[in-house]
Amino acid sequence: MSSPYDILGVKKDSTPDEIKKAYRKIAHQYHPDKTQGDKASEAKFKEANNAYETLSDPQKKANYDRFGDAGSGMGGMRQGGFNPFGSGGMGGMGSQEFSFNMGDMGGFGGEGLDDILNSFFGGGMNRSNSSGESGRSRGIDLQMNFELTLEDIALGSSKSFVLKHNVSCIRCNSKGCESNSKVSSCNTCKGRGQVYKKVTTIFGVMQQPATCPDCNGTGKTFEQACNDCHGNGYTVKDDEIKIDIPVGIRQGERIRIRGRGEAGYRGSAPGDLFLLVLEKKHSQFVREDMDIYAKLKINYFDLIVGKKVKVDTVYGTTDLEIKAGTNPNEPIILREKGMPKLNNPRSKGNHIINLEVTMPKLNNKQIEEIKKVLG
Repeated sequence: MSSPYDILGVKKDSTPDEIKKAYRKIAHQYHPDKTQGDKASEAKFKEANNAYETLSDPQKKANYDRFGDAGSGMGGMRQGGFNPFGSGGMGGMGSQEFSFNMGDMGGFGGEGLDDILNSFFGGGMNRSNSSGESGRSRGIDLQMNFELTLEDIALGSSKSFVLKHNVSCIRCNSKGCESNSKVSSCNTCKGRGQVYKKVTTIFGVMQQPATCPDCNGTGKTFEQACNDCHGNGYTVKDDEIKIDIPVGIRQGERIRIRGRGEAGYRGSAPGDLFLLVLEKKHSQFVREDMDIYAKLKINYFDLIVGKKVKVDTVYGTTDLEIKAGTNPNEPIILREKGMPKLNNPRSKGNHIINLEVTMPKLNNKQIEEIKKVLG
């Protein structure tokens, strides 16, 4: 089976825009509306669709690069429309997606196949907005890196940040027009939001749907556009977002905040915001699944006679007793001081300490005393 890179004709280091451009070109060439029953072309179209579903999702792409077809699900992908930002497992890595509904604003998925094809065929799915009017599809999903410390993840802290994005216009309530403006059904498309144009192809003259140029697919026209949003139904705003961190979440997993992506066009549903979790490199600890590894420097004589020390964990400082005669090659384990289990914070891993023995500086007199003791 050809790799998704070979199918789309891109390299592993290609940018998302390059991958999308390559997909658009192939989908345009082999789209069923153009090939009319050509099974070979239909197969290439579906193959390109599956390849793009893998390479357009950062997690699926990373998983394919590591595990091949078995990790990406290329062998059993669904055909047809898809959501580049939707849930997708990472095989044995156990990647998950955590959803947060901000005000139950609705909307699922990202720029699907219908939306991509709409850009060059003018058709695709014609969704309805919240007011029941025929309009453009939902707002665009956004994804951003979200860096967390191990302490953030262990304790499940709350975070807030500012996101600059398109939000619903308050002045016109996302309608796109002034309150006193007369709203009419579009004469060009008769309120449907779409027009049909004739296209001559090698298979003959075809009719293809396209977004109405006069009403931009809304089916409505008005005399005076909103002074704030200029007819779009949304404006740009710095939006403060607060979120509780899921305890035990891991690197590469995503937090989904519904309704906090880009606002939809003239009242259609907003997109979602995806936060890609990145673990900030710690100065003392290394995480391996639920366990935390750390190093502790200890004097050779303290190791012989024993000593009480204080050590740092993700939960703060704790007391540790180094027993006399402790073997420096055996790690010291602090039970249940590691990372909590996802969705079950009562279950915790261990904090594992590897000892690094340091030799004290001795003068000649001290060395002679040690020789006497050792005989």
